[in-house]
Amino acid sequence: MTTARWEIPSPVGPPTGEVVSSLYRRVSEFLGLRPAGWWTLLTGLVALALGLLLRWVELVVAGVTAVVMVAVALLFTIGRAKLMVRLETSDRSVVVGDRASGRILVRVQPGARHLGSRLDLPVGASRASFWLPLLTGDRVEEFRFRIPTNRRGRIVVGPAHSVQGDPFGLAGRETRWTDEQEVFVHPVTVPLPGRQIGFVHDLEGHASSSLSPADMNFHALRPYVPGDDRRHVHWRSTARTGSLMVKQFEESRMSRVLVALDTGRSSYIDDDEFELAVSVAASIVVQAMLGESRLTVMTSDDELATASLQRALDEMSLVETTATGGVQALAHVAIRRDPSASVAFLITGSTASMTDVRRAAARFDVDTRAIGVRVSTGDELRNRKAGNVDVNQVGRLEDLPRAIRRSMQ
Repeated sequence: MTTARWEIPSPVGPPTGEVVSSLYRRVSEFLGLRPAGWWTLLTGLVALALGLLLRWVELVVAGVTAVVMVAVALLFTIGRAKLMVRLETSDRSVVVGDRASGRILVRVQPGARHLGSRLDLPVGASRASFWLPLLTGDRVEEFRFRIPTNRRGRIVVGPAHSVQGDPFGLAGRETRWTDEQEVFVHPVTVPLPGRQIGFVHDLEGHASSSLSPADMNFHALRPYVPGDDRRHVHWRSTARTGSLMVKQFEESRMSRVLVALDTGRSSYIDDDEFELAVSVAASIVVQAMLGESRLTVMTSDDELATASLQRALDEMSLVETTATGGVQALAHVAIRRDPSASVAFLITGSTASMTDVRRAAARFDVDTRAIGVRVSTGDELRNRKAGNVDVNQVGRLEDLPRAIRRSMQ
């Protein structure tokens, strides 16, 4: 027989601390009072109470002054701003070092008047602030700002919000006017000679076992079916057989290009060397996409999206170093992810030797042209060949076209 126990139910609801915190936020939003205003008000009330209790005139004066300051500060929050704000950036994407800017256009809503406030705009890790003067009618205020492009990455601009409050920051109301906008700072790239794929048959693609109604490699003749393109009718066979005969082709497939970037932190001696490696990889990606080759781009721990050239460069803008890496591990992951690549580029830093890069590249199948790029800032251009493996040492981005040209000879 089971003995029933009486249990006291635990209280349901948020802890007392959360209730107080929520109440504080609501009251602060309703009054428009900031933490500095609360401290000033509390200090003034304490000073006023002590002054009255101790009959200390100076404390009474200080307390009254603090309370009056808070009361005056609250007057600045009366009313709501009625603005129309538009945020514009010069470009959605720029290259490292290029100039990028934006502007904010502000006007009041029809029939309204704005007495003045501060407009804040986050720009990446910094913040731009503008003072809005008295605005009436159709007057439009324009404010311009610069976007830092000294480093590759993604810069979030906005949202713009106005701050309506006193000059001392005791009270104020914030109103959000715009959404965030992204500006991608792409890595520097250089144009590369011709196509990188490196095989003669890549100029026209290579035949596959799949059949296609229109291509370059003729396969056989078959009877015409509704929907076939009449441009592919073989008229001699049609005349001989008495029925329409059309050409059938083997589907040509373009070669696959694999670009693998070592992002291991220990693979590079400093950030500048890693940035050079990213620029090398981005240059190869741009040329491969312009050549309409099938492309796979990956890092030591991720595969990047390459739906379009813009998307690929956006992804390259966000690449950062990782805790794990190394050219040997990179080759292992690359072979597992894309074993059918026609050309594979392995890009790593100077902590790996030319021999290390060659051994990693040699792990690819013999049908794959493996090209290793060892980035070593300031060193001279070097090239080594061994079978289907080419290893290049690149010390400057400007040396990359010569390195690729040597590898494709």
